[in-house]
Amino acid sequence: MINIKKALANGEVLIGPFAVSGSPGVVETIGYGGFDFVILDTEHSPISPYGSELENLVRTAWSADISPIIRPTWNDRGQILKAMDMGASGVIVPHVNTADEAAKAVSAAYYGPRGRRSAAPPTLGSHRGFIDWPTYHRMGLEDTLVFPLIEEYEGVENIESIAAVPGVGGIFFGPFDLAVSMGKPASAFEPDVVTERERVYRAAKANNLPIADLAWNVQSAFDKIKQGAQLIALGTDITLFSTALRGLLGEIKEMKKQLN
Repeated sequence: MINIKKALANGEVLIGPFAVSGSPGVVETIGYGGFDFVILDTEHSPISPYGSELENLVRTAWSADISPIIRPTWNDRGQILKAMDMGASGVIVPHVNTADEAAKAVSAAYYGPRGRRSAAPPTLGSHRGFIDWPTYHRMGLEDTLVFPLIEEYEGVENIESIAAVPGVGGIFFGPFDLAVSMGKPASAFEPDVVTERERVYRAAKANNLPIADLAWNVQSAFDKIKQGAQLIALGTDITLFSTALRGLLGEIKEMKKQLN
């Protein structure tokens, strides 16, 4: 299982989907498929951000040698604490619009002296305490990864100050919510937020922060990588499944035509 933070620092490009189905079997299959990470999404799925359901999905990701990143439902200290204690490789924090909100997320994710994450040695993240506390505390300070999700126009307006907050580990650009917040026409794939994306990317690069972005197909991913994104969320488990089904069904329909 790769260390997401170190891989990004080394300039690697990482690709993996959101998981919204809540299915351990699907998360496991994503890992066996060779992706770099899976984003366990509690915001737009039935997955609880608190309980054993999410913890079991983290275990499943580990079993398939894939790094689990967790998106809580909100910039909530309790949810971020739970994600980190469960062993998340990072957190993607929704709807961060100001530097103060970014600092709040950092404080929730990091142990002191950098933040105010509550300390408890025997968590899943510490392998129930079999990683000794001094080592686990050091890992928490060195490997914690916090991605503010910029998905409202207020966040774009404040991106320069958000990107400058100490402890922010990267910037995640959220095109769909952003387009909705700006009253722009909905698009199934690429909302018209080109100018806003450029500004967010520019601010991240100015602070030497890795950029995360959303893509729905290979060409979309390639375009964003060329623009400077390093962490690509390639759709969701459900959309990948539905795309495969549509393609298979199309081939079957063509086959049937040839049989007539």
